[in-house]
Amino acid sequence: MIDEQQLEAAIDEHFHHAGDKLFRMECLPRYMASEGEESDFQRYLAGADGPDMERKEQWLAILRGEEARGLISYRVRAFSNAMTEYERYEADWCYVHNAAAGEDISVLRDGEHDTPATFIREDFWLVNDALLIPMQYDEHGRFLSADIVTDPDTIAPYLQARDDAHAAAEPFRAWWDRHPELHQRKRAA
Repeated sequence: MIDEQQLEAAIDEHFHHAGDKLFRMECLPRYMASEGEESDFQRYLAGADGPDMERKEQWLAILRGEEARGLISYRVRAFSNAMTEYERYEADWCYVHNAAAGEDISVLRDGEHDTPATFIREDFWLVNDALLIPMQYDEHGRFLSADIVTDPDTIAPYLQARDDAHAAAEPFRAWWDRHPELHQRKRAA
């Protein structure tokens, strides 16, 4: 088991050369994030206009830098049919900006997209198809730990799940444009 710092170090160790690929599967209805992100979520719930862009810009600069260096970062976000406020926040205040900064984000929403039979409803990272990092969270979405898996036989079903989920998912920007009812300003109007 590894903690958050060890997780970041493991990813950084394997994700730094042009052409390296980093994939993230996200499935939880809520994540308890860093203090700054949690502050943004509370501001979102209170009806603020947008995230703390001074804080957010640090992450966006990382995404732009990775893209400029030829690193490939993508994710599939599995959303529930009746989206939680946190899922709406993620889409409206996080993914809109992350996608604009170069992250390839796709959406697989229950009741809207066909879920592949190979889908693994777990949070995990895949790095260069050779490193699997399954994530463990508590019932409130707080990160507990992660594992490092290098066994190809264990990784194989996750590669298939990733490929099938990515193929079935809809690119975030197109999905977001089709759902103005989820946009904060539209809901507040």
